[in-house]
Amino acid sequence: MKKKLQVYISSTYADLVEERYAAVEAVLKAGHIPAGIELFFKETPMGIIKRWIDESDIYILILGGFYGLTLPDESKSYTHWEYDYAGEVGKPRFAFVVTDEALRQKPYDFVVGEYYQKLQEFKQSVFEEVPTFHVEDVRHIKMVIHDKLPEYEGRDDLYGWVSGKDVPDVQKLLEENASLLRENAKLNVELEKNKRANK
Repeated sequence: MKKKLQVYISSTYADLVEERYAAVEAVLKAGHIPAGIELFFKETPMGIIKRWIDESDIYILILGGFYGLTLPDESKSYTHWEYDYAGEVGKPRFAFVVTDEALRQKPYDFVVGEYYQKLQEFKQSVFEEVPTFHVEDVRHIKMVIHDKLPEYEGRDDLYGWVSGKDVPDVQKLLEENASLLRENAKLNVELEKNKRANK
């Protein structure tokens, strides 16, 4: 049965539009379902973000030069929080880190003062915790996703989405199950008779 995996794509947004688009395109081309909450809401409650991550099979992080908007308590950015939450709930994760050289080609200053250190610490933890790929251009994102997603398709612990046409006829299965239960009950009766006869 062919299943489509839901892939949550997380990153800061304005600075990584091309990279996100490449990831979404690659996921779709591989026959799976991309998810990214910013596509639906400008400001998203954390409960909704949690639900989207919970319902996804795989989490992909794309890190650029911005740490991102921070939580109200400023403990970490929303992107950092999403990454940590996906790890807490056991989602398979992998990441892309856009190289400094590639960031220099972008039409903005990619170093953000007060959060620069937090971004570097976040990057370091990502390098240590999950498979991480350096990105020179968006083609690399597409190639890695093309190669990585098949590794996850066969995993039994990833449920994905299945088309209704691929689901077996439930009524037929119920009838077969009922028939087997009746046959089993008959055999049990015969077994009991044989046991009594042999005593």
